[in-house]
Amino acid sequence: MKQSYTLIKTELLEHKIIVRLPVFLALFSMLVVVMILTNINNFSFNIQTNGFDGWQPPITTSSFAGIVGSASFFVAGIVSLLSFFTYSARALAKERKEGSLAFWHSMPVSDSKAIAIKLLVALVVIPLFSSLLLLFIDATVWIVAMWVMPADMLAENALSLVAIGLHWGQFIATMAAMSLALLPVACIIFCTSQLTDHPLLVLFVVITLVKLISSMLFNSMVIGAWINKVSNLAFNILTSEHPWQTLANVGTITLLGLLILSIGIFKASVHLRSGD
Repeated sequence: MKQSYTLIKTELLEHKIIVRLPVFLALFSMLVVVMILTNINNFSFNIQTNGFDGWQPPITTSSFAGIVGSASFFVAGIVSLLSFFTYSARALAKERKEGSLAFWHSMPVSDSKAIAIKLLVALVVIPLFSSLLLLFIDATVWIVAMWVMPADMLAENALSLVAIGLHWGQFIATMAAMSLALLPVACIIFCTSQLTDHPLLVLFVVITLVKLISSMLFNSMVIGAWINKVSNLAFNILTSEHPWQTLANVGTITLLGLLILSIGIFKASVHLRSGD
């Protein structure tokens, strides 16, 4: 356990974007919230039903602060996705580029455990940091709202500690579903990053070519549609009111196939990292 904690801490120190991006957005959001709520009399909108100039966030309902809570939920989710792709593309490539892989091989840490820790960071630690961003934004909204709003408006817009807890729980549940959807993606990126310096670009090109070639060969968009459904699954979960149902709608056979694919590619990543 102590070794795993040390490895996770090392990952956070080597990939500071995981911490810095949520912290920066937390400070920025605090400034925005304070500016909006302290000038609420001059800022015409209803935080329960209306958006900004007709804009609505992809999430249509929220257990906290209506449209503001939905927007903060979506922002925290996007931060998690951005951090995931940034980290997963660099986690193994950084070792190869900097020549530190030989050092890690001299340590009593197996290749499978090293990659498993990186998966843990990508699929668990990053969403947890994003959830802290959501908590910070919600707490800022609640504190400032208590300062400038009457009690009836606070109750009407679900601005309370209980609502914050429910909002956070809703986010954690969504992140859990997203992490399951992103497991095969993380494994594929880890494997590809050991073969090329630009894994995300390579994957984009490969996916595009597969969809194009399958469409030309079979005169059908079925394969392309399936690839889009799987590759966009995490974002669809984030923007869904029922994230676990969205995950289940992919189908048991597809989910089982993706799990088997993840295990196979994980083993391939271990093989590549070991240099055998």
